[in-house]
Amino acid sequence: MPKKIEPLLFVTLVILLHALLLIWLKQPDLPSKHQEPAPFKMEVTLLDGSTNNPPSKPTPITSPPSKSTPKPEAKKIPPVREKSVDIGEIEKLIKSQSTKQITRKVNVQPDQKKAQAVSAAMVMPTSGKPSARDNFPISDIHNPSPEYPEMGVFLGYQGDVIVRIRVSAKGESVGVEILRSSGHKVLDDSAANALRKWRFTPSKHDNTPMNDSVIITVSYVLYDRNR
Repeated sequence: MPKKIEPLLFVTLVILLHALLLIWLKQPDLPSKHQEPAPFKMEVTLLDGSTNNPPSKPTPITSPPSKSTPKPEAKKIPPVREKSVDIGEIEKLIKSQSTKQITRKVNVQPDQKKAQAVSAAMVMPTSGKPSARDNFPISDIHNPSPEYPEMGVFLGYQGDVIVRIRVSAKGESVGVEILRSSGHKVLDDSAANALRKWRFTPSKHDNTPMNDSVIITVSYVLYDRNR
């Protein structure tokens, strides 16, 4: 009798083992302690409060304008008085000796029968305008004298050049204009080149130096030294 029980017990044990194995296989896998979490990506969308409208554009932030210190305004200097010039009136002033002798340069060359004289004079305002005469650019005593070109002497050129000089508030010659030519370019150029280098004490307006202009006459004269 005992020999028949042993096979039955063996079969029962085998069935129990299979059942336990099936139960163990059906259980879910537990995560390993050393298993690293899977990477993930998160996206965030900001809405302006409505699901149908697209998000509004950000308002740019503008910084308030910086307060710069205003630059002091430069003191305005009156412009050069560009008055029309009456050559006839100037010639009358020259003939009436309403001029101020500024420079005089006389060169006598013994090897020639001619001597040369160059003089420059400033045309003064008429006597009816004393205020204009008192407030007039004054020529510097160190101004260079015009030269008599050798070519002019050789060709016997003579004549008077009437020139207007624009004088700045600093007393500098800033422009030369030939108002009446001597009739010979070589003499005109010699006068203009010298007058460009001249300096003046500027005229004033309310005690402030101002731009102005003066008229200079330069005379080129040849004469016989034996006379």
